[in-house]
Amino acid sequence: MERGIVEYALGARWTLTSVADHGGYFGGVLRVGPIYDGIITLIRHADAGIVRFLKKSEAPVVDLINAVPELDLPRVLLDDHEIGVMGADHLVDKGFEHLAFVRAMTSRQTENRAAAFDECVERRGRTVHRLDLVAGGVSVMQPVEGRLRISWLAAEFQRLPKPLGIMIQYDSLYRHVVEACAFAGLRIPDDVAVVSVGNTESVCELSEPTLTSIEHNQQSQGYEAAVLLDQLMDGSPPPADPMIVSPLHVVTRESTDIFAVHDRTLRTALYFLRDNFRDPTISVSDVVKACGTSRRHLYSTFERHWNRPIASTLAELRIAEAKRLLTSTSEKQYSVAVQSGFLSSSQLSKVFSNRVGITPGAFRSRTKRDSKLPPE
Repeated sequence: MERGIVEYALGARWTLTSVADHGGYFGGVLRVGPIYDGIITLIRHADAGIVRFLKKSEAPVVDLINAVPELDLPRVLLDDHEIGVMGADHLVDKGFEHLAFVRAMTSRQTENRAAAFDECVERRGRTVHRLDLVAGGVSVMQPVEGRLRISWLAAEFQRLPKPLGIMIQYDSLYRHVVEACAFAGLRIPDDVAVVSVGNTESVCELSEPTLTSIEHNQQSQGYEAAVLLDQLMDGSPPPADPMIVSPLHVVTRESTDIFAVHDRTLRTALYFLRDNFRDPTISVSDVVKACGTSRRHLYSTFERHWNRPIASTLAELRIAEAKRLLTSTSEKQYSVAVQSGFLSSSQLSKVFSNRVGITPGAFRSRTKRDSKLPPE
């Protein structure tokens, strides 16, 4: 989010005093600093001194997390409901029947994401399990030895049905999951698949296995907070409701690189499609040949165990790749189409519009507007 704030501040020619976290330890910086024209804050805990300071502040304040109810502030918030749904959908689409949101602490953010996750899993006919570190007395906010938290998690992972798909609230929690799985003799993603939030590259790319994570769009959150603060400093009235910033997409890595299905034929077919969807010439006949079965049996297997047809599954893989390219590159639409397994940009546009509801160009414009990427 700092990047988004700085991006706007440079254009507005602001002078910034950065306090990384003024929820307690850095309160003195605010109280003895210069007279501020505006404040953007991320208050995770109700420190009495900070709350008192902000209530008395004559400068406008914009908050980035709704964690302190007694502070009535204009807010720019991440869409925790949509984040929870996105994580649940990702795991369900991978075939998981048993899922859990890891409640690592007590907070509104935790409960909002967990509630949306649980609701989505149940709506899609899967089983939700409870993984609550707070109830287990090993919350990440509690002063307990790390090995106790790891052993508690390991025991829970062993207790729950496998394969298990879990969602964690943010990327740095992943190390606890990795250690707990190693302690329990479980494999990621074969036994426990993990999707996280934040897409912190230093964590996601350097972990073993690498971590699938939702790009939650904090850069846009920071930028919009700076825009709102500028408006407030110019005398505009605060908005009646918080501004909500939508997440962008799931960045898939090794921690969910699996199809959690028991049927051998279906599993073979899904991995064949995953590995070959970029080839626009593959057909059902190719999948049948790869599985060593009959066309009738393959169709029946998809109907009974996957609940969507082969052609739809192939289209989903291609659309997901097209979305990734549209949001993370400046490739022309024809290049996106070819790299995603479509024969032409017109075919991409037709399939994309039917399944997503908007054209590829409109999707790219929307996500770039949301993430404040520079225009092409």
